Amino acid sequence: MATFQSFVTEYYLKSFTPISQNVDITEVTPHLETVELINTRELIGKPLYDDLKTKFINQTLDANEIQLVDLLKRGISYRATAECIPFLSMKITSKGVQTLRGDYSETPGLNSIKYLKAELENKAEYYEQRVIEYLCKNSKYFPLYNTSDDIEGIIQSSETRYDSDIYIDDMDNLRLNKYLYGPNKNS
Repeated sequence: MATFQSFVTEYYLKSFTPISQNVDITEVTPHLETVELINTRELIGKPLYDDLKTKFINQTLDANEIQLVDLLKRGISYRATAECIPFLSMKITSKGVQTLRGDYSETPGLNSIKYLKAELENKAEYYEQRVIEYLCKNSKYFPLYNTSDDIEGIIQSSETRYDSDIYIDDMDNLRLNKYLYGPNKNS
């Protein structure tokens, strides 16, 4: 089984997110894989994600792809940081769930943790929106963004929908490359 290689490095995480230098990065890296496979791949679509990942690993990205990956890295970093928060102070051990405390530390309350997680997710969403805007603006350089190899998981509709007072002229283009799971995947 191949080792997962993220777009994001330890240096990047510790330089561009609130993760401090003393955090054991092995506590964060599992969340990078989860975020990339669940959020990033869904955001840009599996064909484009797979193509970018291959080129990133082989160091063959062109200038436009480098800009896209730079935007992706910001979103991935913030989202992975948000995902790892509960697991940095709590561990699942053979004795059950344990809360870790240092000699001079205090565990914040649940509301503080929720607030921090929400702030990090807001930053991730901001960068994810920049990714979508960049892809739309530069769509001629990313033809894989408008393709799919998973017809089941993508909403495709030829009908115009008017679910609210807001009219969006090109609803189908907004729904391209959105992988949905669960009971609402075809709605």
